[in-house]
Amino acid sequence: MSFDLSPIPESLRPALEGRLESLAERGGVPVGASPEARAVAASLPMVWSCSDFVAEACLRDGALLPWLGGDGHLLEEATRDWLTRDLASDPAAIAEPAADDAAFMDALRRFRRRQLARIAWRDLASLADVETILRELTLLADVCIGAACERAARALQARYGVPRGADGRELQLLILGMGKLGGGELNFSSDIDLVFLFPEHGETDGGRALEHEEYFGRLGRRVAQLLGAVTAEGFVYRVDLRLRPFGESGPQVVSFDAFEEYLQQHGRDWERYAYVKARPVVGSDGFDELYRNVLRPFVYRRYLDFSVFESLREMKALISREVERRELQGNVKLGPGGIREIEFIVQAYQLIRGGGDPRLQTRSLLTALPLLAGKKLLPEAAVTELGDSYRFLRRLENRLQERNDEQTHDLPQDDAGRARLALGMGAAGWPELEVEIARHRDRVSGHFRRLLFAPEEPDAAGAALRALESILEPTPGEAALQALQSAGLQEASAVLEQLDMLRDSTYYRRLDETGRRRLQTLLPRLLQAIAGSGAEAVALGRLLHVLERIGGRTVYLALLNENGVARSRLVELCAQSQFLADQIAAFPMLLDELLDERLFESTPARAEFEQDLRARMAGADAADPERQVDLLRQFQRAAVFRLAVPDLTGRLPVMKVSDRLTDIAELIVGEALDLSWDQITARHGAPRCGADEAALSDAGMVVVAYGKFGGIELGYGSDLDLVFLHDSSGEVQRSFGPAAVENSVFFLRLVQRLVHLLTVHSAAGRLYEVDTRLRPSGKGGLLVQSIEGFGDYQRTEAWTWEHQALLRARAVAGTPALRARFEALRCDILRFGIRRDTLRDEVRNMRERMRAELSRSGPDEFDLKRDAGGITDIEFLAQYWTLQWCDTRPELVTYSDNIRQLESLASIDLVPQSTVDLLTGAYRLYRQRIHHLSLDGASTVVPAGEFADVREQVTAVWRDAME
Repeated sequence: MSFDLSPIPESLRPALEGRLESLAERGGVPVGASPEARAVAASLPMVWSCSDFVAEACLRDGALLPWLGGDGHLLEEATRDWLTRDLASDPAAIAEPAADDAAFMDALRRFRRRQLARIAWRDLASLADVETILRELTLLADVCIGAACERAARALQARYGVPRGADGRELQLLILGMGKLGGGELNFSSDIDLVFLFPEHGETDGGRALEHEEYFGRLGRRVAQLLGAVTAEGFVYRVDLRLRPFGESGPQVVSFDAFEEYLQQHGRDWERYAYVKARPVVGSDGFDELYRNVLRPFVYRRYLDFSVFESLREMKALISREVERRELQGNVKLGPGGIREIEFIVQAYQLIRGGGDPRLQTRSLLTALPLLAGKKLLPEAAVTELGDSYRFLRRLENRLQERNDEQTHDLPQDDAGRARLALGMGAAGWPELEVEIARHRDRVSGHFRRLLFAPEEPDAAGAALRALESILEPTPGEAALQALQSAGLQEASAVLEQLDMLRDSTYYRRLDETGRRRLQTLLPRLLQAIAGSGAEAVALGRLLHVLERIGGRTVYLALLNENGVARSRLVELCAQSQFLADQIAAFPMLLDELLDERLFESTPARAEFEQDLRARMAGADAADPERQVDLLRQFQRAAVFRLAVPDLTGRLPVMKVSDRLTDIAELIVGEALDLSWDQITARHGAPRCGADEAALSDAGMVVVAYGKFGGIELGYGSDLDLVFLHDSSGEVQRSFGPAAVENSVFFLRLVQRLVHLLTVHSAAGRLYEVDTRLRPSGKGGLLVQSIEGFGDYQRTEAWTWEHQALLRARAVAGTPALRARFEALRCDILRFGIRRDTLRDEVRNMRERMRAELSRSGPDEFDLKRDAGGITDIEFLAQYWTLQWCDTRPELVTYSDNIRQLESLASIDLVPQSTVDLLTGAYRLYRQRIHHLSLDGASTVVPAGEFADVREQVTAVWRDAME
């Protein structure tokens, strides 16, 4: 068979031609009609030119080329079952333990060589993408390790018996794959990093019993030997056990308990990076619990851990010194802009945020990297570029290693090697490939420096910072004062006084060495940021309050040191608002929000809040309800903070603020209802109802919001007025589960659980105060009742004020059908269940009673909510007019908020547009003032003269309409 050699560079043809002659002497390429056979024939010159390993393997084993051309061998992705069957096709691989181990080892090596030749061929011929190639290489290693462990275990158990736990179950060696093996992205010719663990101490059950520690120690050593020993057939994998506890000085195999103790007492930062990748390759029994209780808490902290940047820089410095010492600048793994820098970037952000975002708790870099594209993480463009460069460099790495099955990462220096690499990478020649390699490495280096290394300070700024470096050290007052003045602080004396108080504070004395170092780095930067602001002492006081409340959680100091944007935003907010400073001080996790560019550049939307809540709750453990509540509270704090910033900076009108506060509450109530439903149904089963057992349907519940929540007018400190209704009816009303109960009991427990989740104090505080007194019959009524009973009560027993309240009611959570049913019932009651002949008298009398009993104002004061001419007058006017006319104008009850109710009245000429404009303008004015008073923790009472004109105009409208 003749081959077209024109695509092959001249420098590679002599070696290829010699191999083709040898192939011809052995009979040439087997001819076949299968797609695989055609692929082999078409790509053989290129593959053999790029890989001496593949060419020599084919010439050494005459059966290899026919096998590669067999059905399904070259064009389909390998599976574990297929690989296992292929290994078992060699009789020596499945021989009894008594058989010669050498035969098994040779069989395993033949299997590995055959499969590596197949994978290299698929890679070089572009028959699979890089992700598939890495996955197949990993799967091959998994099968080899599993086979070696099974072989070694059978031999040991034949002699010493089976290791068993206290409960009698057979115990297995747990082999953790680390590095790229653990991540499922193994390279072509790689060491395999393994850690050997065993579950518990004890003895084997054989006649020659061994302590488990000795048994599993022998098993681990035998596995390493079966894989790593060099025979006439070569080796399988070089096994590296240095990632085990205490490294080379530690035992090769340790118990779960010893492993846990090691990580807790001796675990170092670099090991957190390493165990991001830890994956059970063999013996997965017990790993889930070990991961949940030991590994995950060690690797992923529940708080934002920006301290990883410090340790990362230390590791990078060590690698850089090694690269320089060994002259590895051309190394595509360790050199500048290499694979390791991308790994560092991704793993750093996994460690920073993985504790709060379980999606990032993945072993695969290619899985984690796209998840980093976000407002607080990496720019979309950076993620795309890093992903492209990672795939390119991993392809390049494989091409280097596929040449001769050598663990190398160095770019070739000889012409033939460069020509071979260019051919394998699909480049026109080495100059073109060299430019492409440099482009990717420069790009990676640029991202690495920007993302993980703080930018250098400008010369002028650096000089000012150096002048303040020792500001917390005991120094003569005059020298410290001069340092502050030279840094541009105009209120240097007042600032120095605060710094002296800080130095003497309990907070400062309790800081450990790391915390003091971080604070001493951060403080000069904060001082420089407030210099010349015109409110230096005020801003510094609020900043120091935040730092003191952070306390020993010095990872937040690391965040502010690492991220100049977050630091400048913190200074800006503290200078601007006591409320925002207090929020950050009370909940330092809000510092994370300062990393979000949207905080100052856009106003939040419901969809963004919903996405954030979904991401936070994605990994919530159903067995940990306290954690679920904490996540809800953290979401609420972050969302309200994101809202308060544009509110206080004047970028968000008051009605939009209320809209978003209402959105936040709706999302939380909906999520809390889902959590409550899951918890109650897990115990009692789902509720069903119907006329008899043969005709049952699901029963559901709806949460109805009243008051400000129903009227889409929540403020920062508003309670939630809630009413709960179910649609269960019929002769059969019960749940179907392990502890079945009547539906009345089910829904009562569901509501109690929901209210508990909303009101319980957690580590992050309380979500909301919940008021259920607006339900039918108030405190004396059922906490949850049927929607039919609710309708009957509203039609026959409800007071006028309850109909006023119903006008502001909305279904905010529950099944869509039941929510629609409630809305239809609400409209029907408001149109046809109102006593209109006495409506005005009852509304007026209730308003007068409220003024007399609830006003909080004194002489020369005005209660914005309750006094005449205030918010309640406007609300009662809207309600009176709507209820008066909605029987003939049903569109009036469409909306539950005051503004749109008033605008609807004007749109159909029931109230003059000028009157509505006056009332809605006053309403917005009052509401904005109340919002900002709430942010400052103040009451709603203001001086009487503040809104005198507006108040008089509203009062005049009230008198005209009601008196």
